[in-house]
Amino acid sequence: MRQLLLSTTALIAAGAISSAVAADVSISGSYKFEYQDHDSGKTVAGASGDRMYTDQSITMKFETKTDSGLTIGMHSTLTSEGDTTANATGFDEHALKISGGFGSITLGADDGVGDQLTRTAHDIGVSSAHLHGDFTAEAFAPSTTTGLGTMDADLAIDVNDEAAITYILPKMGGLTAGVTIADKGDQASQNADETSFAAKYEFDTGELKGSVHYGQMSMDAATSSGVALDANSMAIDITMGDLRAVYAMGEMDRSATVKTEVTDFGVAYNLGNGLEVSAIQTEVKENTGGETLDVTSVAARYTIASGLTASMTYHDYDYAIGTSSETADDGSMTVFSINASF
Repeated sequence: MRQLLLSTTALIAAGAISSAVAADVSISGSYKFEYQDHDSGKTVAGASGDRMYTDQSITMKFETKTDSGLTIGMHSTLTSEGDTTANATGFDEHALKISGGFGSITLGADDGVGDQLTRTAHDIGVSSAHLHGDFTAEAFAPSTTTGLGTMDADLAIDVNDEAAITYILPKMGGLTAGVTIADKGDQASQNADETSFAAKYEFDTGELKGSVHYGQMSMDAATSSGVALDANSMAIDITMGDLRAVYAMGEMDRSATVKTEVTDFGVAYNLGNGLEVSAIQTEVKENTGGETLDVTSVAARYTIASGLTASMTYHDYDYAIGTSSETADDGSMTVFSINASF
């Protein structure tokens, strides 16, 4: 009798849970393991030029559709990256998304429209240089806040995984456009509110497919004596058969007078049988002090099996200090990577 009672209770509880939870649930993940060999043009006594690097991501998604036609979903992403210990894990994204005939509204810590709709040639690369966690100018050139700040031609200053509101209009033909607004806080030094606008137009002529991208961002001064900053980006992305090419330009304010300008161009070609090769040329310059960074990247990626790839990337860079007090660096980095997705 006790066993029957427990079983009956369990069935009733399961039925209650089933009726209360009508959402589709999915869990996905990815893991990257890299070996990096850095041949710096600077002489640093006792420095090691190689290291191992890991990057993992786990995303949980919940989604349900209402009788009125709305789609309501949320997601949370856990990440851990770098050459630190395995327990250095935290939330990278978490947001609520409501979509329907009006478009979509995202509330929470997620990528803004600049991240979603602008483009850089590095989007076709297969392995970046995570020398300091991100593929930035500082990865090859440790600049000050008055020098270089990015080496991607997408929207460099953007709302990225922070509390914000994003609205994307319904797609009109090939046009997708949206806006993101982030309020940085209510303290005296937290007035650096951000507003980003971005648009993408896709076209298809049969043999030629592509898209044109534009983004613009404005950041208010953090304090009453501070300086407002702006950034913008534009790009064209074209695919013809197995060949893809991206050309992008972007600029960002570093201060009231200092601006960083980035131009990148990349091509990728699918050779078939799971092998793809790519090459990217990036030029970064600072408008007043003459700091420059030129990076040439070539890569090959091979699909071992569904969800499992291996890649090798070679970066050759030349950093010139201009009038800054930094140290010039003319070196290279080779990255071997294994990527798995689930």
